[in-house]
Amino acid sequence: MLKHIYLAGFMGSGKSTVGPLLASRLNRPFHDLDQLIEKEQQMSISEIFALRGEPYFRKVESHLLRQISELAPSIIALGGGSFASEANRQLIDETGISVWLRIPLALAEKRCRRIRSRPLARDPEKFQSLFRLRQTHYSLARICVDVEGRTPAEIADEIMKRLEEATS
Repeated sequence: MLKHIYLAGFMGSGKSTVGPLLASRLNRPFHDLDQLIEKEQQMSISEIFALRGEPYFRKVESHLLRQISELAPSIIALGGGSFASEANRQLIDETGISVWLRIPLALAEKRCRRIRSRPLARDPEKFQSLFRLRQTHYSLARICVDVEGRTPAEIADEIMKRLEEATS
């Protein structure tokens, strides 16, 4: 099996929920890129966006992604925008396999509506535009798993099955 399994997907797709389940089943560590950024920067993502801007955030995100790509085989939950960067996608392809947790727009809106810590989810029109834009990038992932109507455990099961197919 490949070194890392990278979970890509839009806000609310379940990367941070499914990732630990998958890590447990594969006996691998789990890393959440957004949490690592917050720890390293000692502030929330919302604060980083407000104080330093999105370009700064993306630079930190790419730097930390490079660092964790050098760790032992892991499950890595990417931030919603991580996979939009061509350089990040290239690194991901070189060091593991990408899995897109595909979520419909309506479900992503429902899940993110109640989360205040999502700086890019505050404006419904921008949220929808960003969703459409990122679908193009996510579609480049090696594996795609639909999340709607499935429990996190069912999603993890599907990923396990698809990983086995992709690496055999």
